[in-house]
Amino acid sequence: VQHDRTVSTTAVIVVAPGALRRAAWEALLMREPGIATVGSGSTAPEVAALLPAAGPVAILVDGGGVGAERATDLVNVAPAAGVLAVVDDVDLAAVVPLLRAGVIGCLAADATSGDLARALVAVGRGEIALPPPIAARALAELVRPMPRESRAIDGLSDRELEVVGLVARGLTNKDIAQTLFLSVRTIEAHLRSIYGKLGVRSRTEAALWAITQQREADR
Repeated sequence: VQHDRTVSTTAVIVVAPGALRRAAWEALLMREPGIATVGSGSTAPEVAALLPAAGPVAILVDGGGVGAERATDLVNVAPAAGVLAVVDDVDLAAVVPLLRAGVIGCLAADATSGDLARALVAVGRGEIALPPPIAARALAELVRPMPRESRAIDGLSDRELEVVGLVARGLTNKDIAQTLFLSVRTIEAHLRSIYGKLGVRSRTEAALWAITQQREADR
């Protein structure tokens, strides 16, 4: 079945261990509006080869065995895509390490297909997608361990502050590049510098840093 990509369609790449499981996910997503699967694989290089040139992209990672290292590999090869992990248990112990690795959405394996489609669309837009009962606690847990000195804004340039502020608003790298009249590669370079200066490892942590800074400034 061929899908017509439109502005409102989210391209989805399925990552799962085994051809049968990948085919099952693709068959399930085929029935969901606003979703177009563009392929599947089990490794980061396979995902990189499937990335479309434009439009929102979500990477669906299947399996409770997905760990932070594997998630980081996927984020590194597809920095403009949103990664959604389907896990056996959506609890702090499972979710927080994945968020720190750059995953921006987690969903329980017993969720409905409608919930899955909505979460994929959300992460494709760069939005955090977590079940409401755990979302606030997971985000608070991410902020809490950050040492005070790592949150000082003196280490960031004015341009880096602009970039991380736009990340916190949910903009993709392409959106940020268009807003600031820069190339996507320049934005990616700024983000690498921001991560290093803040001592964070993911887009989610950088966004939370910016949100925390704004809240403290508003007090």
